[in-house]
Amino acid sequence: MTKGTLMKAIYSFIMLFAFIAAAPVNSATVEDFSRHLQYYNVKISPDGKHLAALVNVDGGKSLVFLDAKTFTITYTLNANKKSQPADYYWANNERVIIQVEQLRGALEIPLNFGELYAVNYDGRKARMIFGYRSKSSIGLSAQRGFLLDILKEDRKHVLIQAQKLSRKSDVLPRVSKLNIYSGKEKRVKTAPISYSQFLIDNEGIPRFVSGIDKNYNTKLFYSKGKGSDWQSFSDDFKGGFVPVAFTENNQSIYALKSKNGETQGLYKYDLQTQKETLLYRSELVEPTYSIKSNVNQVFGLRIDEDYPSYIYLDDNNASTKLHKAIFGAFKGDNVEITSATKGGKKVIVKVSGDINPGAFYLFDTVTMQARHLFNSAPWIKPQELAQVEPFRIKTPDGYTLNGFMTLPIGKSSNIPTIVLPHGGPHARDYWQYNRQVQMFANAGYAVIQVNFRGSTGYGDAFKEAGYENWGSKIQDDILLATKYAIQQGVADKNRLCIFGGSFGGYSALQSAIRSPDLFKCAIGYAGVYDLPLLYADGDITTLRWGDAYLNKTLGVDEAKQIAQSPIYHVDKLKAPVLIIHGEDDLRAPISHANKLRAALEQQNHPYEWLVKDKEGHGFYKEENLLEANKKILSFLEKYIGT
Repeated sequence: MTKGTLMKAIYSFIMLFAFIAAAPVNSATVEDFSRHLQYYNVKISPDGKHLAALVNVDGGKSLVFLDAKTFTITYTLNANKKSQPADYYWANNERVIIQVEQLRGALEIPLNFGELYAVNYDGRKARMIFGYRSKSSIGLSAQRGFLLDILKEDRKHVLIQAQKLSRKSDVLPRVSKLNIYSGKEKRVKTAPISYSQFLIDNEGIPRFVSGIDKNYNTKLFYSKGKGSDWQSFSDDFKGGFVPVAFTENNQSIYALKSKNGETQGLYKYDLQTQKETLLYRSELVEPTYSIKSNVNQVFGLRIDEDYPSYIYLDDNNASTKLHKAIFGAFKGDNVEITSATKGGKKVIVKVSGDINPGAFYLFDTVTMQARHLFNSAPWIKPQELAQVEPFRIKTPDGYTLNGFMTLPIGKSSNIPTIVLPHGGPHARDYWQYNRQVQMFANAGYAVIQVNFRGSTGYGDAFKEAGYENWGSKIQDDILLATKYAIQQGVADKNRLCIFGGSFGGYSALQSAIRSPDLFKCAIGYAGVYDLPLLYADGDITTLRWGDAYLNKTLGVDEAKQIAQSPIYHVDKLKAPVLIIHGEDDLRAPISHANKLRAALEQQNHPYEWLVKDKEGHGFYKEENLLEANKKILSFLEKYIGT
């Protein structure tokens, strides 16, 4: 990166302290929705003297350090041909720990191999402190590590989760204390199960660990403290008990717990008496994720019934009070505290929503004044975006489906409509900024998203209702949401297209096959189209629990899998098809796209094709994203107009 390019990026960074309200309004373009974010994150040092901002420069990520008063640059860690900075944390007043992403010629998307790099805000004492390229790993088997906890009373060490860099099923992660200057590691505790997640108490001691066994069952283990061995917490929970955080005195924990497949509730659980107290539970959804003021300082949980809301562990907590105030001020947008000074006088806040990709603020908790720093995607103007509205519908067998409807600005009825099922299927859609949704709305299309059965976040019973029903009841739910949009007068029933990625790509083809007269086109992006092929090709079965996962979610009856696989039923298909795929996709290998194309050609069925080498499970390179988006919009215009 040239000095001129860097200064241009930083100049725009500084200029964004003032909102660009005076800028002329220009219509958003497909190029605007095909770009990566310009600003990924910003965090403040514990003493409040410096900021570190992760910035996109020339297509790579750079970590820029600035003086918090003058905003002059003290140092810039640039991307190079082999690697770039990614997620990062202030470990003390001077030093930042950075997760490193590898840039490899075989793939466009950066890869994370668990390398940790550390550097001072002025560029001094820079070194790789953990990973296969660190000096401490030379001569040893390759290792990968991820930050677990910043030790508040120890400025030279952090806790990391580390393990051998291997996909083998018998690799057991460990917790280690890592010197952030020398890279010297001291092992603290090893997990008794692979694919593990640790929970650290307020004294920096690993107390809980959960993992997945070969049968795709979650197991939970507990340690009473330093020097105590792991013991099974309880076989009764079977993954239905998820520790979230310790109370300040480490005597109790906050945990998520479910019973009989219902949604998880938030409980306070006394570790000595085993008494539990229910603090919160929604009948519809489970908590989405923990909200934190630092790496391991949880103070609340996000809830997503329709719009984001929050519950708090302690109403007297300083972060809780601040978060409540900011959340109220921004009228329901998602609010995230990215970092705070020691004592909490100053915090960095990220605010985002359906028409806001993200805006960062420096907030003074004494004066209660917020200073706007920058926007994640400064070329996006919220006034040009379409608002996302939630809806709920009931299935004939009694399930409540939560979904989202996005209408192009100025239109309310008989709109050409795109049905957009999410991937997974064990994932879900949220009320949030989605550049693909906004691209479609900007082009004149309504967009329908639905969290069908099988989606996560609605309880185990809801998720498991999708098992063995990928091609049947899940598709019925998608069809139900489509008919709802028609009944509401929003969707033009004669101009419907279905589009999705990964499992959404599977659903696009499967729904178009099951309802051949409803959809005028179908677009599969990185989709799976042959369910039995998931056992023979791809990365799922390389995981210890991969076969068990497929058996549980697809069922072991191959005839039923074939019955729910699009490639065997294209003779029922009427909608023209667009196939988009990455040549190097490991999750949904290119063999799925090739087999679908062969089946379509055998039927002389109209289709279009876009495949890119070096791309994986979804395109990453901006040039390829733009080409794919232009192809999609052209395909939509051809078959359902605008």
